[in-house]
Amino acid sequence: MTQSAILSPLARYEQLLASAKLSPDEAQRALILRLEKLYQTLLDAPTKGIKRLLKPARAPAGLYIYGEVGRGKTMAMDVFAAAISPHFSTRRVHFHAFMLDVHKRLHAFRSLNVRADSMPQLIDELAAEQRILCLDEFQVHDVADAAILSRLFGGLLEAGVCVIFTSNRKPHDLYQGGLQRELFLKFVDEVIVARMEIVSLQSPHDYRLQQLQALQKTFYYPRNLESDEALLTSWQALTGGAPSQALNIEVQGRILRIDKHAQGVAWLTFPELCMRPLGASDYLELTRMIHTLILQGIPALTPEQRNEAKRFVTLIDTLYDHRIKCIFSAETPPEGIYAKGDGSFEFARTVSRLTEMQSANYLAGGKL
Repeated sequence: MTQSAILSPLARYEQLLASAKLSPDEAQRALILRLEKLYQTLLDAPTKGIKRLLKPARAPAGLYIYGEVGRGKTMAMDVFAAAISPHFSTRRVHFHAFMLDVHKRLHAFRSLNVRADSMPQLIDELAAEQRILCLDEFQVHDVADAAILSRLFGGLLEAGVCVIFTSNRKPHDLYQGGLQRELFLKFVDEVIVARMEIVSLQSPHDYRLQQLQALQKTFYYPRNLESDEALLTSWQALTGGAPSQALNIEVQGRILRIDKHAQGVAWLTFPELCMRPLGASDYLELTRMIHTLILQGIPALTPEQRNEAKRFVTLIDTLYDHRIKCIFSAETPPEGIYAKGDGSFEFARTVSRLTEMQSANYLAGGKL
C-alpha cells in the first residue's frame, strides 16, 4: 500500500491545498476536521468477539452534511471516502442511483418469495458488502423511497454500517408536500436526528459557479478542434482532474450509459442523447444524477431530422426546468440548429432557453 493510500482525510485535504487544487476555506476545514474525527473513531472501534468477525461492532452512525450548492460537500465526502477505503469496504454512490439499486434488489427478493419480508435480507446483503456508505445528493421525490428509508437506514446502522449523506437542505426541509410525508419525517427523527451528526457547511463561496464563470463561454460554435479542446478544458476545470466513472442509468428497461462522468459532471454527445429512442423519463433520470452536462456536437438539423429535433427540445426543457448547468458545442449558433422543418417555429422557445442558459443568472441558480 502506498503512502498516499493511507493518508487521513485531513492529510488529504492539506495535500490538495498544497497543490493549489483547493483554496483555503475555514468552513471546509471545519467539516474536514469532523470527518477526521469520524475516521479516527472508526479506526479505533473494536469488533465484538469471534461470532462477529464478519460483522463489526456498532460503528459511529455517520454524518448528514448539508449546505448550498458548490460549497464543497461532495469534495469533502470524496476525501473521506478515499481515506477510509483502504481500511474498510466503502461504497461511494449518488443517492438516487443507490435507491434504484435498492428497489431492484427488493423486487428480485420478492419475486422469489412474494410473502416474505425482503427488507432484513436486503439489509444483511448490503451490510456484508460495505462498512462505509457515502451517499451524495440526498433528496427524496418518490413516495416509494420515503416509505422505506426508516427501516432501510435504521437497519443498516444497526448492522454496523457507517453512513455519510450530503444534501442541499436541512433534513426537515426535504420532501416538502410529498405523499405520506409522515413516513419520511419518521426517518428524519428516528435515524438522522437521533443517531447521526448533522453538520452545516456554511462556506460563503460557490466554487462551482466560480469554475463556470472562469470559463471563456458555455456555448461553442462552429464545432472544430478549438471547440473540442475548449470542452476538454471545461471538463478538467469542473471535475478537478477526478477520474471518470461510468454510470448505467436504467429507465423502464432501457440503459442510458454515461461513459464519461465525474464529480456530478457528465460528458455526452448529441447522438448519444438525441439520436436514440430516448424521452423525457430518460432525461429526468439524468438530471437526478448530475449538476452539469457537457453536450458535444449539436448538428444543424434538417427538416428530415424532426424526431431528433423533438428529442433535443425535450432534453433542453428538462435540463432547463431542473437548472442543470450546460456547456455546448454545436455546428451553428442556437438559432441555426433547427431553422426549417416541422416544429421549427416552436423551436424558437428552445433557442431562447439555450440563450438564457448561458446567462449569469441561470449559472448562479441552484439545481432544483
